[in-house]
Amino acid sequence: MTLPRQILLLYRKDLRVEVRKKESLIAMAFFGVLIMVILNLAAGLDRRLQAEPAAGILWVAILFSSVLGLGRVFAREKENNCVAALLVSPLSPGALFAAKALVNFTLMSFSELVLVPVFFALFGAGLQPGLPVLLLLLALVNLGFSAAGTLLSALAAGTRRNEVMLPILLYPLCLPLVALAVKSTGAAFGGRPLTEIRDLIESMAAFGLIYAAVGYLLFSHAVREV
Repeated sequence: MTLPRQILLLYRKDLRVEVRKKESLIAMAFFGVLIMVILNLAAGLDRRLQAEPAAGILWVAILFSSVLGLGRVFAREKENNCVAALLVSPLSPGALFAAKALVNFTLMSFSELVLVPVFFALFGAGLQPGLPVLLLLLALVNLGFSAAGTLLSALAAGTRRNEVMLPILLYPLCLPLVALAVKSTGAAFGGRPLTEIRDLIESMAAFGLIYAAVGYLLFSHAVREV
């Protein structure tokens, strides 16, 4: 079986489970909306935020809620002791990493279908011109965050307190990507054209590709500790 077919097989299997049970999707969307509502109350219901603080609020809600989904990547395999079966199967560890990362990317995208409209409803006065650029930034952050999160969730799943270890490991690693995302989103919300933030976007794409490449290469060692 070719590598793309292995990835597609594992991706469809995991995504079908997540969509059927909806645990991760509901938790991610609810937690993200709750964060934005609390920050909206703290900032003042009628207060119009500047572009950069609004961008920070959006990414805080997205990234904090996404950890809830990333933490479930290997939870079922660990609970049912299925990791050993996957490792001795003909499926390659690289295909397993790619499929898990794609599932995380999809879950983040689904939750953002809820979080982004809620954000614009609460904070979006005057920020709508940045929406087209925001869609590109969401895709780049989802790529890097899901790739890094998949690798680190495999490492954290081998510990007793994996739900605590994952954010401790993930947030410092993804801090450069998050900083670039907040800065570029604030610039987009401020009305700056895409050409002026091209360097930031290229740096975000580079970080995403680095996380994906490192995760693909190291995943076979990390998953054996689950």
